[in-house]
Amino acid sequence: MHAKELREKINSYCQEYDSLYGKLVKPINEMLIDVDADISEKTANQILENLQLFHEGKKYIADCHLDESNNFLEDGIEELKKGNLADGALQIFGAGLNFASFSTKAASVKNINPHKMLDERFKLLKKSLDEDRG
Repeated sequence: MHAKELREKINSYCQEYDSLYGKLVKPINEMLIDVDADISEKTANQILENLQLFHEGKKYIADCHLDESNNFLEDGIEELKKGNLADGALQIFGAGLNFASFSTKAASVKNINPHKMLDERFKLLKKSLDEDRG
């Protein structure tokens, strides 16, 4: 499935599984459709699953954001390694936005250390991209 088809499916899930999470996902997804941003099937499927699970009350919204952050970070690193700078940058930006959303929501209800988690992500990003220049 192509990125546009995946993103259109995300939009349809946002409507089908109407929720706060869907209302956060849909406008960003539409912006990314407008700029023809890529998305992996793995990440799209995670978002689809999160939309359904959150709507059903089976997943906390912060965990949805963390899933997205992790997937976008992985995808962004891969795209940058391939030389796809625009899509890689968008995905890394999405990873950061979702991590910020996760940490602000989770810090009040979970015993997490967002700074430690952010440090781990910075190190992963730097190490992953430095390896290719080796």
